[in-house]
Amino acid sequence: MNISNGVKRVGKIDVPQFQALMLPLLKVMGCGHEMSTVQMRDAVSINLFMTAEALRQHLPTAPQNAFNNQMGWAITFLYKACLLERPRKATYIISEIGKQVLLDNPVEIDAELLRSYGDFNKFYDSLNRRIGTLPPADSINKQLTEEGEIEISPSKIHRQLRDQIKTEILQVYYLNSID
Repeated sequence: MNISNGVKRVGKIDVPQFQALMLPLLKVMGCGHEMSTVQMRDAVSINLFMTAEALRQHLPTAPQNAFNNQMGWAITFLYKACLLERPRKATYIISEIGKQVLLDNPVEIDAELLRSYGDFNKFYDSLNRRIGTLPPADSINKQLTEEGEIEISPSKIHRQLRDQIKTEILQVYYLNSID
């Protein structure tokens, strides 16, 4: 499994990491309508042009759909930051805070940005105490070599592996702490 640019490689299929899904998810919710988690996943997968093959992939460490897992984390993070509201179980709507974030036209949404909103810090700090520092936004700076190939420094590869391990720990935590 390889991670680069916010994408988790599961076999030969790219599945976006949860932090890379947060902005597309908030944009989908920007319509202002209540949506079920299934509707949210479907809308985001369509907007990201996810292939059926990618949507069928499972986590290598658990019998769970990889895209659904990452979407679950994206939903949880946006909800804990009060960018989404949950009028009923498994049904969400964008909040006024979420609408304001969209008006600010962010390039990406990550955990560091969410620390500015709602009760996210309490949630985030609780996770940090359990598993250590959460990964930063899943963007990797790449450098072109003279041959035009993309090269990633060893320190960035180390960060990618660390982030991958932390994401898998978060997945286990998430499965055990669903509201």
